[in-house]
Amino acid sequence: MTAERARVAQEIHDTLAQGFASIVMLAQTVVADVARADTDAATRRLALIEETARENLAEARGLVAAFSPVALDGGDLADALDRLARRVGAETGMTVAVDVDRAATAHLRRADEVVLLRAAQEALTNVRRHAHATTVRMTITEDGDMVRLGVHDDGVGIGAGSAEGYGLRGMRSRVDAVAGQMTLRAADGGGTALEVAVPAVAG
Repeated sequence: MTAERARVAQEIHDTLAQGFASIVMLAQTVVADVARADTDAATRRLALIEETARENLAEARGLVAAFSPVALDGGDLADALDRLARRVGAETGMTVAVDVDRAATAHLRRADEVVLLRAAQEALTNVRRHAHATTVRMTITEDGDMVRLGVHDDGVGIGAGSAEGYGLRGMRSRVDAVAGQMTLRAADGGGTALEVAVPAVAG
């Protein structure tokens, strides 16, 4: 029972909590748009609020039914990362680039796709909250018997010995559960680099 509660808590953090945080930030920005009488920007962000709320509702229903992430329904990891990048870019103004080796994603189990998608979501949440970045690049590559997700930003970077919050601890737990590897470090030339690797499946 304790393990199940921990799993559900992590799912809520990775889906609903992040979605609600996005809605709050978008709503605050809409207030500023209205104060400037920028109705076009306000309209765009209100549409994003509606989209995020609908996604949260679908995720909540999925949690109740113990489904896989809504973002992966009817598609693959590459599609889900593209949608995530477009949404975060629209919400924040950051440039979020995605470069996926689709041959690599063909060697992923659905459980491993979930791990990599959740890692990407958590990484982008941390970038938008802490990094003050203007550009983020997400990659999926195959390296021997591992498939790797890389998330690199051009923000302020992380200090030595920086403590991991709940989200990063949960990410590490997910990665460990599939015999994967995770590293978080200051990137060469500035910013932060996250890498998550999971075993490739022969196919």
